[in-house]
Amino acid sequence: MINKYAGRCGTCSARVEVGAGQAVNVDGRWNSYHHGCVPVRVAPPVGRHAGWHDLPVVGFDLEGTLPEPAETRIISAALVHSNGTAQEWLIDPGVPIPADATARHGITDEMVRGGGQPAREALADLGTAVAKLIADEIPLVAFCAPYDVTALHTELARHGLPAIDWDRAVIIDPSVLHKEVEPRWYGSKQLGDLCRYYEVTLETAHEAASDARAAADMARSIAARHERIARMRPDLLHQAQIGWYSEQSRDLQSYFDRQGRNETVSTQWPLETKPRG
Repeated sequence: MINKYAGRCGTCSARVEVGAGQAVNVDGRWNSYHHGCVPVRVAPPVGRHAGWHDLPVVGFDLEGTLPEPAETRIISAALVHSNGTAQEWLIDPGVPIPADATARHGITDEMVRGGGQPAREALADLGTAVAKLIADEIPLVAFCAPYDVTALHTELARHGLPAIDWDRAVIIDPSVLHKEVEPRWYGSKQLGDLCRYYEVTLETAHEAASDARAAADMARSIAARHERIARMRPDLLHQAQIGWYSEQSRDLQSYFDRQGRNETVSTQWPLETKPRG
């Protein structure tokens, strides 16, 4: 972010005038830097260890009409397999797509009405595909998984379709993994920014197949750089993430409380059963 206060550059020690550089939090301390002096964080090197990142996983992502997963209507979804093949859905939700949602992912009412599947038909197909992956014990990778899992769970119930047994699922969430291996990370935790850090290609942000592919690649990249993550059996990693996410959420809630922000952070992962505050 642009520096609001003048100060000495944390790299070259020359003065940085107000608004002439950037304020960056490095290891818990805010410093001013000239734009060309901002330190670049480099991810740990890739190791030579084996682990689940050598096995098949499937990236999962969806785009919706609203930020609240229990209220959103799914309008696109993708499953991207380790061999590069993808299953994609464009879905007519049967309700107008808000302008801010279209601004984010680029999907319009005209697009879903002209080329999208009816919601019940598409969701039945998507639910069946996800359920089969779970039955085959193939891990699903989803960045910020509570949104995708909760939205799909809610949409299937909304349309009277068979529920997915999420208790049998193995979910890997690279956003949770990143916070676990980088507890003193003070930069952006958005998918695109973390992709750059982990040297992962994100072709088109907020496009379901691109996001799903990037999420799977990021999860593998984290495991390749952190042996303790890679060595965990996927089902035990899933269980560990439940605890990690709960702790991470409590820390974020404490921060919001200190800031006087009236926000409630869910501690449920990967399926939220209560509306977000």
